[in-house]
Order: sequence, then C-alpha cells, then structure tokens
Amino acid sequence: MKVARSKWTILIANILVPISILVFSSGFFPYKTLLTGFATHKHTISDQIPPGVFDKVIFMVVDALRSDFVYSQHSGFLFTQSLIRSGAALPFTAYASAPTVTMPRLKAITTGSVPSFLDVILNIAEADTSSTLMHQDTWLAQLKAKGGKLVMYGDDTWLKLFPGMFHRADGTTSFFVSDFTEVDNNVTRHIPNELLQDDWSAFIMHYLGLDHIGHKAGPNSPYMISKQHEMDSVVSMVYTALEQEKHLETTLFVLCGDHGMNEAGNHGGSSVGETSPALLFISPKFQRLETRNDSPTEEFSDLQYYHTVEQTNITPTLAGLLGLPIPLNSLGVFIPELLAMWDHGPHRIHMLLENAKQLLGAVKGSFPSYSFEFDSMPVICSSQSLSDIERVQCAWFRVLEILNGSGANHDSEASSEIESALLLFLRNAQKLMSSAASDYDLIRLYVGLSISGFAILLTLFPAKRLLVNFAPAGMFLGFSILSYSTMMFASSYVEEEQQFWYWISMGWVVYLHVKYAGYFHGKSIQKSGPADGHWPFEPSPPWFGAAALAVSYRVLRRWNQTGQKYAAQPDITGSFFPSHQHTLWALVILTYADTCSHLLFNLPASVLWRFVSCVVTLAAFLFKLSLAASDSPELLGNSFLQPVAMVTDGMHLLYHARMVLCGISLLMIYSLYAGKARETTHKGRGKCSSLKHYRMILTEKRATEHHLSRDSHSFPVDAIESDEHTRVSSF
Repeated sequence: MKVARSKWTILIANILVPISILVFSSGFFPYKTLLTGFATHKHTISDQIPPGVFDKVIFMVVDALRSDFVYSQHSGFLFTQSLIRSGAALPFTAYASAPTVTMPRLKAITTGSVPSFLDVILNIAEADTSSTLMHQDTWLAQLKAKGGKLVMYGDDTWLKLFPGMFHRADGTTSFFVSDFTEVDNNVTRHIPNELLQDDWSAFIMHYLGLDHIGHKAGPNSPYMISKQHEMDSVVSMVYTALEQEKHLETTLFVLCGDHGMNEAGNHGGSSVGETSPALLFISPKFQRLETRNDSPTEEFSDLQYYHTVEQTNITPTLAGLLGLPIPLNSLGVFIPELLAMWDHGPHRIHMLLENAKQLLGAVKGSFPSYSFEFDSMPVICSSQSLSDIERVQCAWFRVLEILNGSGANHDSEASSEIESALLLFLRNAQKLMSSAASDYDLIRLYVGLSISGFAILLTLFPAKRLLVNFAPAGMFLGFSILSYSTMMFASSYVEEEQQFWYWISMGWVVYLHVKYAGYFHGKSIQKSGPADGHWPFEPSPPWFGAAALAVSYRVLRRWNQTGQKYAAQPDITGSFFPSHQHTLWALVILTYADTCSHLLFNLPASVLWRFVSCVVTLAAFLFKLSLAASDSPELLGNSFLQPVAMVTDGMHLLYHARMVLCGISLLMIYSLYAGKARETTHKGRGKCSSLKHYRMILTEKRATEHHLSRDSHSFPVDAIESDEHTRVSSF
C-alpha cells in the first residue's frame, strides 16, 4: 500500500513540474503590446514636413563590433578614426540591452522596440519563421512603401526577419564559426558593383568574421587587428564612393555593431563589453557641422566612448534623416546631435514633435487608463514622489503648455525651450516603455515557483527512507539542493555557477576522505597498537589519494577558465598548451593510445574487432590532426607532428569525419551483436556503456577546449564544412 502511494505521489510530482515550468515561463516572457499597421505622416496644411537630409542609406553591421575596437588606441580602424577627426563621422556608443544576440538586436535596430529573451530561442531556431518582421513597422518597410528597393549581403538573419523584402540578396548561414575569411569575402565582393548601381534606397551589409574570431580566440586574438583593418578598408571603399559617385551624394553611411563581446569573446548577457557596440553616422555632409572629435581617444574601462545612446535610437534617427515616418512601435529617441542637420528651428521642433507623438501613442497603448489631455492635468506635477508614468504625464503637459503659450512664434529662445521640453518627455517616455517592455508577471512567477516547491515536498515522503538510511549523504544532498536553489535568485551567482560546484563537490570529497582515513587509521591502530608511547604513523593510501586529489583539483580548476569574471584569465588550454605544443600532442597521443588499448583488451576479443578498433582510432587521431592543421595551425607550428599533418592536408575533412563516424558505428553494432550472441550479463552491459565513453573520446575533434566556440550556435560540425564559405551565427 505504501509503495502504491509513493508511486502516485511521484507521478503527481512529475506532472506538477512541467506545469510549474509553463506557468513560470508565461510570467517570465511578458506579452508586449504592439500597435498594428504602418506609420504615416499626419499633418495639417500649416505643418511642413522637414525635408529628408538623405535619400539613401548604406547600413553596415559588423557583428560584435565593440566600441573600443573602433575608438581605442589599439584599434585597426585607422581610416575611420581619421573620419572622426575630420568631422565626417559622428561617433557614439550604442547601449544594447540584453539579450545581446543577433536576432533581438536586429529587431531593436529596425523596429526601435525592446526585444525579449524569447527572441534568444528564435535566434537559435534556424528554420523558425514566426520571428519575421514582415508585418511589423520598420524603417525598411517604410523605405519599401516609399517605392525604394533594398539589397542585402551577409548574415541570413536579415532574410529570415524580412522574407521577400530585398531586391537583391546573398545570405550566409549561421553555424560555421571557423571561417574568418570567406564569410566576409562573400559580402565584400558585392560592394564595388552595388556602389555603381543607383536603383537601391538601402544597401545593407552584415559582416561576421570579427564575431567568429571573438568566439574562437577572444577579443585579444592576433587575428583581431587584421580583421579590423579589413573592415576599415570596407569603410574606406564606401566613403570614397560617397565622395566620388554623384548618385551617392545624398547617401547616409551607418557603421555599427549589433552587440559587443566580453573578454572571453562571448555575448548574450549584460556585461559592459557585451552591451557596448560602436555606432557611427558617416557622410561628407557632416563636416559642415564642424563637430570634430579626438580619435583615437583614451581608454575607458566601461567602454562608454563619446556619447552613449540607446541602440533603439537608431530607428527614429534614420527615419528622420531619410524623411520617413517613425515606425509605430519604436521606443527610440532622435539623437540630438543630428538635429543640427536642419538649419531651421521649426524643422527641428517638428522632428522632435513627430517623435514625441509617435512615442506618446505607444505609451497610451500600454497605459490606456491614463489621460494625456491638457485639460486633465493633475496637480501632482509639483510633487517630488512621482511614478514613472506620472513623470511622463507631467513632461507631456509641459510640452503642451509651452506649445499653447508660444503659438506659431518659434524664435530662438522659444525653440530652445520647446526642444528641451520635448527631449525631456522623450527620455522619460523611453525609460518608462523600455522598463514596461521587460516587466515580468510576478504573480505567475510566484505561482510557478510555489507549484515547483510543492512538487519537491511531495517527493520528500518517498525519499524519506533513502535519506534516513544514508543520513550523511542525504543531508548533504538536501543542503546542496537548497543552496543551489537559493543561489539561482542572484544573477552574479548564476554567471559564476561553476564556483559553487567546485566547492560543493570538493567539500563532499574531503568529507569522504576524512571518513575513510579515520576508518583506515582505526584499523591500523587495532592491528599494531602503541609502540614506545606513540601511535605508529604509516603512509597509507588515503594520504596518497588526498595528495593526488589536491593536485588534480588544482589542475582542473586552471584547465579552462569559464564564467564571466575570470573567463579572460590565463588558463592551461589557452596559455600553456599553445606555447608547449610537444606536451599538448603527447597528451593527445596518450589519450588515443589508452582508448585503443581499452578497445583492444576490454571489449569483444576477435581479430576483426581489433583490426577495426586500430583503424578507427588511427583515423580519429588523424582527423583531429587534420582539423587542427586547417582550423588552428598555430597549435602545430613547432610540433613534431607537423610533417604528419602536411601529409593529411589534402584529405577532405567532411569525408574524413564521415569515415570516422561510420567506423565507430560499426564498432557499436558489432559490440551489441557479440554481446547478444553470448547472452550478455550485467558485466557485459557495462562494457557496452564503456564503448559509448570511448566513442565520445574518439569524436572529440578539438585539440584544446580553448578553441571551442562558446557560442550557443557552435555545434560539432562547425569546422568540418568551413570551406563551404559559410559561418557561425552571432549569438
């Protein structure tokens, strides 16, 4: 009866777990109110839409272009820095809110809205079509509605977001991080011809090589400067065309990163490096503003070079400069430094007022119970304790008050006052809407946590006997679960989760060692007794084990740095092995030799089995060697295996990989067949599981973990097809 009750309790608990996840997820991924339709210019006869300063845009995205890659003294963007000094380029640092992965950031850049973490899942789903922006208002859609043609070369995320939008396009796929060169050459080769064409209104480029270098070797990689020089040469090519080609005289050139990267070369989180991409508006027309800046500039630890703006500000700024309506769901604010492109005060006021009305519409859609009519102005505006929505209300009422008071008289002083009031409203509204877009449904979060907590309580009763019978282990398990669950409520602990497991696992091992050492020492005492008044001390296996454990623990901690805080610190795989290549490859050979010996002597014994085992192990080792030669040649430069790698250089990696996988599959099938034929015992099944372990060792293709991409888009086939001129995504 008790057994049946325990089964039902466990069943109910397992049903409650997915329910709790669904409830929690519904609160964690908040619903965003989106306005439908497309924006249009709404004006009366007395209104005059300010003329667009530009009629075309060249939009160049360099994936993971962190601000210091362009602005610092160690940058390779020398020509770009000369444009900043001459005033032809206006530099900014664009704040990219988390999640800092490609698809959400492109949504922010094109719609002006704040993306959600749900977009991270869509960013990984290569075949996903639900993330399209075809039916949302973007500056691309506005250009298309105006009769313009769009062309795009680079990251195929653009093609997924805007299917059927581009007149000409050549996209690159997202899953091959080893390619630093061809993936960018496939973009650059189109530039000379497109710069001669005059049929497009927007020319979009999205380069990925710099992001790949970051994932492979970090921001301090020796490949980074050469890639920056390459991107700088593209900027030089485009700017030269802006100066020389007559049909490009009124073309705006925008250079930006979709996100940055941290010191490990990763992105997706909210560290300073990940949220600080560069942003530049470039045109010979900007020189008349005489806004010259020093470049390169001094280093900033927070990477906030020049003026920091929200990345969503790109959308209304582009719309205004191109004479387009601001997309309906934009939460961006027109960048004030570019208002000077209009000489007349009324034009600048009109731009800000259009931006304010558009953002006011978004506020009304999210807060329908609040009134923004002038005759309903509350008295609380003089209060010091206003909520965010009340600050937005009061800022808008101040705008209406100034507009009604000034009438049509926009002298210099009145224009300045109106601009200041409009910018204050825009910033308050942007802050309000940005926070509202990421508001979590706390009630659902609490309900989800409560359901999961109840499911845990249900499992305690069936687990009671186990916990009682193994009291120390049960107590430690409960303590570990409770500590880990508590730790998940702090983001800093989540980022450094490995530290928890380092200490908790070693704590348990130390406990086991002390317990075993005491038992062993007690046995020794009972056997020998005291001699000369002293208990004998004999070196025993526990002490040797403790020393070995301490050494191995220290080595493993330094083997590969991870997390956020210490990810860029030197480690064995990234610092020691590249400079000690003989040691690296000796360890690799020993690993494969040990694997081969286990396959030969611990599993089915037959001539065929041993022959295939030797061939497959040798093929797997040669595949690792070939891949290192093509993917990380610096690991073989001074190695004694360099001549062997040169011999295998002509073999196609894809076919080589298939041969290894087929050989491993053959071993597994033969092992299962032999085991079944002999009516395998429990011991035999253990041997089969051992084969799976050896299979994992054989298929580990990287020489060092340091050279694995830490991007969520990096799959085990990343470098096998690097010669297919494709790339890994910018996650």
